Amino acid sequence: MKRIFIVNPIAGNGKALKMGKTLKEICDSEKLKYEIIYTTGTDCARNIAKQHRSECRENIVYSVGGDGTLNEVVNGVVNSNTILGVIPGGTGNDFYKMIKPNDQRVRKIDVGKVNDHYFINIASLGLDAKIAERANKIKNKFLSNKLVYYMGIACELINLESTNLKIDDRTKDKEFTMLSVCNGAYYGGGFKLAPSASIFDGAFEIYEVSRINLLQALKLFKLLLNKQHENSKFVDYWKTDYFTVESTVPLICNVDGEIITDQKFIFENIEEGLQLLYNDHPKIMSLHKKLGKC
Repeated sequence: MKRIFIVNPIAGNGKALKMGKTLKEICDSEKLKYEIIYTTGTDCARNIAKQHRSECRENIVYSVGGDGTLNEVVNGVVNSNTILGVIPGGTGNDFYKMIKPNDQRVRKIDVGKVNDHYFINIASLGLDAKIAERANKIKNKFLSNKLVYYMGIACELINLESTNLKIDDRTKDKEFTMLSVCNGAYYGGGFKLAPSASIFDGAFEIYEVSRINLLQALKLFKLLLNKQHENSKFVDYWKTDYFTVESTVPLICNVDGEIITDQKFIFENIEEGLQLLYNDHPKIMSLHKKLGKC
């Protein structure tokens, strides 16, 4: 068995880079077979993961970085026998909060797909996507991920808009402020959007937010902070494993922090599409626990 650590050296303001050095020390001292590869740009993690997915069934391909790095690695190993490991070296690490300790070494989990892109956590349209795009543009190594997200919220609320969407046969040209498709529960650096989300049930948790004004949006955000947003009259919640969204104009979709643009989005839940590592060598697991508290 070989461990391939794909490290994003700029993730977490350099935290992932430090983790790469620590992992080297652990693997050398324990005489583990490993390789540490540092990414150099967009899609690099995806391409590295693809190169290693077919080498050996028992390979563990680790994402060492944030949710964006994880998304690329997921797209590289999805629908294969390669085992995915996650070391939270970013600033948000939202999906990592879904990995609960258990006695199993590896578990098969669900993965989302929108058009040709896979996601492990959350995809969204409307306000959510615009906030994510804005946050990506204003990221700063001196600011926390949550503060950047708050700044993104403030910027987008100033120019709050709704969008006409057709969702399967449910709605036709209804105005939406936001549509979130949840495989995982957390986003935006720790906001618990989907409390009941499971990565083992073969279905998405869907949150529709109808057309709202600025004041209503602020009230809804307060409800989200207090984990009471599901009680809002502006939120429609439902579950499914497949649906389509169409618009007459191009829309941006936030896919685990990565942005894609289209006029039609096909969402599909791929049941047991990934093998996720839950337990590894004790010294590597101790690093998980340390990072998880950061």
